[in-house]
Amino acid sequence: MATAFSNNEKEIIRGKLQQAAKECLGKYGVKKTTVDQLVQMAGISKGAFYKFYPKKEILFFHVLEDYQKSLMKDLANRLEKELTIGVEQFTDFIFQLYQNVKQSFLMNLIQQQELEYLMRKIPPDMIMNHHLLDDMFMEQVFSYIKIKENVNKSVVVASLRSIFMSMMYMEEIGEQEFDEVLKLLIKGIALQIIEGV
Repeated sequence: MATAFSNNEKEIIRGKLQQAAKECLGKYGVKKTTVDQLVQMAGISKGAFYKFYPKKEILFFHVLEDYQKSLMKDLANRLEKELTIGVEQFTDFIFQLYQNVKQSFLMNLIQQQELEYLMRKIPPDMIMNHHLLDDMFMEQVFSYIKIKENVNKSVVVASLRSIFMSMMYMEEIGEQEFDEVLKLLIKGIALQIIEGV
């Protein structure tokens, strides 16, 4: 009879699985990564994998959320150091956030257009909770800037999400101009929401 994992063992295994998932996402993407690869890299059995995650896509989604949380934490730390956040600072901060994504394992998913595939494999309630994470993050950002009255914060969050999703179409938009397009779109949002403009 198999013995149950202790809480400490569970944390270690989760960490190993998430590290393996991050590596595989960067190298192979969602579709080409198998559960067999993940368990081999984590040093656990396939049966043990399913005690942690019902399918590989859920693991990948958790890795993406953890990455997003680390980006949020970094941005919050940068925002705390600023006395005032105007249009230019907001644009630079959000632009840098997107640049960090471009240099991460996540860019492989975006370039292979597997982000949409992954989202289709995730239960709708997990996606809704993810959107709540976006909302919480932006509430934190909004606490550092003076927002104009009557700004619909949900629309702002959805607008920034749509800019992020445009990264899937970087080639079609024009790779040489993409960064400037990104800055222009972010600045357009900043001009509409920040008081004193």
